[in-house]
Amino acid sequence: MLLTFIPSKLPALSTPKTFQLSEFTSFIRRVFALNLPEAVWITAELGQANTSRGHCWLTLVQKAGDTDEIIAQLDGVVWSGQLRQLQQAYGLKLMNGLLQDGMSVRLKVTTSFHARYGLRVVVEDVDPTHTIGELERKRQETLTQLAADGLLDKNASLPLPMATRRLAVISSNTAAGLADFREQLESNAYGYKFKVQLFPAAMQGAQTGPEILKRLRQISTWDAFDVVVIVRGGGGRTDLAAFDDEDLARAVANYHLPVVVGIGHETDESVLDRVAGKSLKTPTATAVYFIDQLVAAEYRALQLGRGIARLANQQLSFEKPRLERISLLSRQLSAGILRMEKDKLGRLQTDLKKAESRALDSAGNTLDSLARLLAALRPEATLARGYALVSQNGKLVTKPEDVSSGTVDIQLRDGKLKLEK
Repeated sequence: MLLTFIPSKLPALSTPKTFQLSEFTSFIRRVFALNLPEAVWITAELGQANTSRGHCWLTLVQKAGDTDEIIAQLDGVVWSGQLRQLQQAYGLKLMNGLLQDGMSVRLKVTTSFHARYGLRVVVEDVDPTHTIGELERKRQETLTQLAADGLLDKNASLPLPMATRRLAVISSNTAAGLADFREQLESNAYGYKFKVQLFPAAMQGAQTGPEILKRLRQISTWDAFDVVVIVRGGGGRTDLAAFDDEDLARAVANYHLPVVVGIGHETDESVLDRVAGKSLKTPTATAVYFIDQLVAAEYRALQLGRGIARLANQQLSFEKPRLERISLLSRQLSAGILRMEKDKLGRLQTDLKKAESRALDSAGNTLDSLARLLAALRPEATLARGYALVSQNGKLVTKPEDVSSGTVDIQLRDGKLKLEK
């Protein structure tokens, strides 16, 4: 479209006259009105998108190549009435997904210049296919790069425990999908108990990737989980654009725990679905997956128990004849040993009796000898041989000088004598 500048609307600028600001802004407004009388299609990135009082306020930007340098910026608005019409035409979810920070959009716009608020574009229509096509192009580029780096199946190579019960869940704490997930786990028909720890994060919009990355780093400092679970409710292609983020995909692919994703979506598959260890269609299906895992683990444990019992019975049947032979041999050996010990005990008893008799005879002979010796050493025997016992004052006298004046007693075999000194 050719834009024609119309200088006749403003007095010649070469004159020294000074104009009021309102005169100048009126001139600018007429320039846009005359040169852009019809709506035009433009492409841009949404730097910001906010809803207030039913209107959607936009900041449209264009960046230079692959850098973040902004080379053009313009404010825009979707008035509430037009926004309702677009939501009816394309669906509420689709429109909400399109008008998010960071989205590439193709918009049909008219210009609006206000004397106080300046220039902005007014959105009359959107082209959803442009945004979806751009998202798909970026998604394919990301998948190609991840495949080249060998990351698509890396997390899936981590083994899940047979009984996965300790779950670190990343989701929005107000998400309906999270409520469905928890309800399914808590009301399972088998009475299984799960330990579920929620790590809240945005599940839609530009903050989704950074917040999930933050939660993954936080979970890595814990040593209390078997698996990380990322769940959110259903949504269209644009709602799930945040899950195509390459930095998030790389973090999940390289994560030290298995990551299970249950993002409600239609037929589209996000990049996060491709790099996760396991991807389910909905949060409910994710909960059912963990319940089924425990059922399978319990069934496997029962099978192993029956197998162990069967092998034990088979081994007992195989070993029974040998055990019976060993038992018989043990009884025979025991009987032989008992007989040998009994004979030995009998001999010991005989030897003990003989030893007792010999000891008694020896002791009797010793007593006889001692009796004869004692009889020979008795004072009476000595006196009978003609010896005498001399005493004075009740004390035996053995030396002459021990005798003092007085009576001396002399004891003979048949009587006593008393002598005076």
